[in-house]
Amino acid sequence: MPDEENRQSVVVTDIHMPFFSMVVFMVKWAIAAIPAFLILTVIGIFAWGMLSGLILSLIKDKKVESIHATGVEVRSEVPSSVPTSREPTTPPAAESAYLGKINVKGVTVAPSTFGGKGVFGEVKNGGDRAMSKVEITIYCLDKNGSPIFEKSYHPVLVSDLSFGDSNAPLKPGYSRKFGVMVDDAPSEWGGKVEVKVTKIAFASDQSGT
Repeated sequence: MPDEENRQSVVVTDIHMPFFSMVVFMVKWAIAAIPAFLILTVIGIFAWGMLSGLILSLIKDKKVESIHATGVEVRSEVPSSVPTSREPTTPPAAESAYLGKINVKGVTVAPSTFGGKGVFGEVKNGGDRAMSKVEITIYCLDKNGSPIFEKSYHPVLVSDLSFGDSNAPLKPGYSRKFGVMVDDAPSEWGGKVEVKVTKIAFASDQSGT
């Protein structure tokens, strides 16, 4: 092996090659760049997917922290104002008989964490069966105590499209808090509400898990 002192450094300052050879070299270079570009594209898509998932996870965690801090999840749902588009208001006999066992407690009207007014309270399952759906209807009353506006909300709704605490069955003896924004109530609203349980559905798994 040559000694370190005998090694020489070589610096290339220019390349002289025939024009045709240069064309062939550039064509090969362009062809070789295609798979390199594809590899870089795949890496970029993978990195973007990881970054997007991380951002969505942080946003979801922030929302969960906000719900845990306030103890209430406030969501606004569009009321079903057209009677022909609503589901039948009379549930099956067994569920109709069980309606009286779902109690609404602690109803208050107060500013929500997102601004505007909200209706807050909780529903309690006073019976012996787990619920997969509990629908409440909030009636906004005028100064004479007559309903002038209504909004439906599901503090309990077990569904593939639901999320958070509302997607868990309501077990017997358990309560579930709710918060509903009512900024879309008319100006005639006197600030008082009446909340009723209008629909329920029994959970198929009565263990409530």
